Amino acid sequence: MVFIRNYYVNTTQKTDILLITHDVKRAVRESNIPNGLVTVLVPGSTAGVVLLENDPAIHEEYKKWIEKQIPEGKSPRPNRRSGSGRNEAHLRAALVGASLSIPLSEGKLMMGAWQEVLLYDFDDSKIGRREITVQILGESAGGAGGGGGAGGESYQ
Repeated sequence: MVFIRNYYVNTTQKTDILLITHDVKRAVRESNIPNGLVTVLVPGSTAGVVLLENDPAIHEEYKKWIEKQIPEGKSPRPNRRSGSGRNEAHLRAALVGASLSIPLSEGKLMMGAWQEVLLYDFDDSKIGRREITVQILGESAGGAGGGGGAGGESYQ
């Protein structure tokens, strides 16, 4: 069975760091799939997702490390058809990665006790809206069927 759910979060600053674990866990509950694989994707090319300890100091340190690897450019914002940010926003997002997968066992994400799913948005438009897609592959709790529901899609 495949279950897909889309969520939206608002970003409020140039490089925003958002905790999205609660959205991923909500999709797991709604899917009725106890065992499988959860994939989290941030469509777009200027944001990424990562698993880190839930410690704001670590989140900031990771952000600084990424900014050191790919420094801020001096050129003006390019005029792209997509309207997306500067080149460094694309490169930083590529470094983080647009998706991650987490095993699911007995309805629980197989993460460390302190790990959280974080979204890093590198676009320079400051205020925006990001889509998060959560896909869960596995068997429903009752065997075949189930899942889906309010806004979710399930396939067998």
